[in-house]
Amino acid sequence: MRVVHSVTVEWRLGDEIYQDSAFETDQKCRTPCAFDIAPGHALLAFPMRGWRQEEIDDVVVSETPSLYRRALGWGKSGGAGGALGVLGVTFGGISLATGAAFLPVGLATDKSGFTTSGAITLGVGALLTALGVWAINANPRLEQPGAGAQYELHP
Repeated sequence: MRVVHSVTVEWRLGDEIYQDSAFETDQKCRTPCAFDIAPGHALLAFPMRGWRQEEIDDVVVSETPSLYRRALGWGKSGGAGGALGVLGVTFGGISLATGAAFLPVGLATDKSGFTTSGAITLGVGALLTALGVWAINANPRLEQPGAGAQYELHP
């Protein structure tokens, strides 16, 4: 877990200047841990299980003691199946469109080369697109955000 603050990052590429925001670490520790933070709002960065991303939460720090509990979020990538599914849909869609263009031209002009190539490309494109959609659905990228609760401790 980290206590962070937002900073603006600026870089130049050619004649253009680009800006983005990032988080810098003020304090960090392994949980369970305690921080001594000034009263007000504090940004806390929490790791996600099975994922390289972090979740940022705004926690109110009061003058009185408080307890903040968090259930960590988790993530799972779609893996190779998801990536291959995206490639299948991309190239299958291109083949489908190409075949859909060649087939009517071949039928209208009575050119067997266009007809054959259009039919094959259309069929292969439809099959590749269908397999790509199936692969994406079978290997989804899943992410469950974490949840935090803050309690004021009264003696």
